[in-house]
Amino acid sequence: MKNNYDYTREKIRPKFLEYDQENMIRRFSLKHDDKFLWLPFAGNTYQISRTTGEVKKLFPGNMHLPAEDADYEETLSIYDALCYSRENAVLGENWCLVNSLPGVGQNSGVGDNIQTDDALFIDLHPDAFIKVCQELKGKNIPWGDIGYEIPVFPFFPVRLRFYHSDDEFPAQLNLLFNEHTLDFMHYETTFYVAACLLRTIRNRMKEKLLP
Repeated sequence: MKNNYDYTREKIRPKFLEYDQENMIRRFSLKHDDKFLWLPFAGNTYQISRTTGEVKKLFPGNMHLPAEDADYEETLSIYDALCYSRENAVLGENWCLVNSLPGVGQNSGVGDNIQTDDALFIDLHPDAFIKVCQELKGKNIPWGDIGYEIPVFPFFPVRLRFYHSDDEFPAQLNLLFNEHTLDFMHYETTFYVAACLLRTIRNRMKEKLLP
């Protein structure tokens, strides 16, 4: 049964077709043919129909699995990155929590430290976390107790900073965005991107922990 997110995803799908796909191919070096565009995102590969705008998730490592419809967060993240990103967008040198991004304005801090369950899980299984970050082509960085820069899109990385728990503080996981993030996507989309990446990490860690 469809929910409101499904209806919203389908409603905005035609909007994608209003954008110049040849420009997307050129700007983001997209693999493509006459029917589809392909884009890696958050550790998975997605197929975008050039005639309908429909986005599907592929499973190249499990060819027996059929492509599945991308969910609302996946679809909106992909649409926003391909359609909204400014022509001259470039990454800066500084990184920050999402609510400290330039242009966000005064905020309550909501959204900066929402990965409590993920932090607890990583604290119990740090080796699995490291292996998954490496599989996602993450680059080790000297931030926190474990730090990685991971390309959620080929052209857009985020940084994960993890601190182990101790006698005084619980484990903490922060996801940091580049200072020029809002040149690549809307503020709201950062939460979708974070959710998709953390879901991939969590699922792959669970797979590694299976007996």
